[in-house]
Amino acid sequence: MKPSRRRTVIALAALTAAAALPALAQTAPKFPTRPVKIVVGFSAGTTSDVFARIIAQRLSDRWGQPVIVENRDGAAGAIGADLVAKAPPDGYTLHLTSNSFTLGPLLRKQLPYDPFADFLPLTQVAQTPNILLVGPNIGVKDLKGYIELAKGGKLQYASSGRGTPSHITVELFKAMANISVEEIPYKSSAQALTDTLSGQVSLNAPGIAQGLPFVRGGRAMALGITGSKRAPGAPDIPTLAEAGVPGYEAYGWHGVFAPAKTPPELARFLEGELRAVLTTAEARETFAKSGAEVVAGTSAEFTAFLRSDFAKWQKLFGQLAIKPE
Repeated sequence: MKPSRRRTVIALAALTAAAALPALAQTAPKFPTRPVKIVVGFSAGTTSDVFARIIAQRLSDRWGQPVIVENRDGAAGAIGADLVAKAPPDGYTLHLTSNSFTLGPLLRKQLPYDPFADFLPLTQVAQTPNILLVGPNIGVKDLKGYIELAKGGKLQYASSGRGTPSHITVELFKAMANISVEEIPYKSSAQALTDTLSGQVSLNAPGIAQGLPFVRGGRAMALGITGSKRAPGAPDIPTLAEAGVPGYEAYGWHGVFAPAKTPPELARFLEGELRAVLTTAEARETFAKSGAEVVAGTSAEFTAFLRSDFAKWQKLFGQLAIKPE
């Protein structure tokens, strides 16, 4: 082909492609065109709620559409999860949740959804330790004092429901410290914390974002952080391993999910948008103030993590004889 003719063909091809662009733009779906909802299965002020609101504000700024956090507290997060499982897979209803979501099948004989089959993992938001705390009138000064108190009498601790980080982190602590403390499961994490502060129960292990303000305000005493290293937002609080339980390590995780049948292109878009708002320096700093470390991995990485995390706790629950009810 002569050079002049080749240039003509290329020019015609370019004009044809340019002419097709408006048609393609008209058929491509635009998202979002209305408010998006992030459902949280726990009450306002909990770690899940705090993280959801950080993300919602940044997505709203990015999209120019309201992103609303809707709290559906109860049943260790199952009420909120069930709502999302049954929502249209159109990207307008997402779910931000924590460990209790995937551990549900290990702890409940009947769930209205399958956390692995009915949901699509988009990204792991962060990993965060819990904080073991007691009320100011419990009569102990540190973790070793609490262990001695537990060995000498019958104590109770408040959880936010079976399978929540406030449950599994304390059960691991009990096993490793060789103590017996009765679990009192609450429907509301806020009420579990309130009753701990008032002395009705001896111990609670809320997410650090929820519990730390009460420690800083003098309404609670921190016994330790459940992570393997001190939290960025609380460098003065020792880990449980440092405070008296060598080898202890347990983290809570938080992640965002969509209904399982969300179209692949939309799911990739949502994954990319979430990772974009989470990986800014400003977002990382905001999460660090809540004691959390941003993860913001891919959907595939999050899916693999969920499987390995489930297997780890499944093994531990078997060792501790924790069975579904």
